[in-house]
Amino acid sequence: MTLWPNGSAKLVGQNQVFLSPGLVAGRFHLWRRLGMSVGAGEQIAVTHFHQYNYAKVLSIRFPF
Repeated sequence: MTLWPNGSAKLVGQNQVFLSPGLVAGRFHLWRRLGMSVGAGEQIAVTHFHQYNYAKVLSIRFPF
């Protein structure tokens, strides 16, 4: 959620909320204790006011 309590006249008092459905795969073993996890999804606006509607999201993590 993003809330604009002040700022430019266009955004004052507005808020936007996004939900991000997606999938995560991992932990894949790479080397010794090092692993890798990969996730992907899409942000979807669920409020009436939003500055954009859809955005792709990619996450790559290397837990150890």
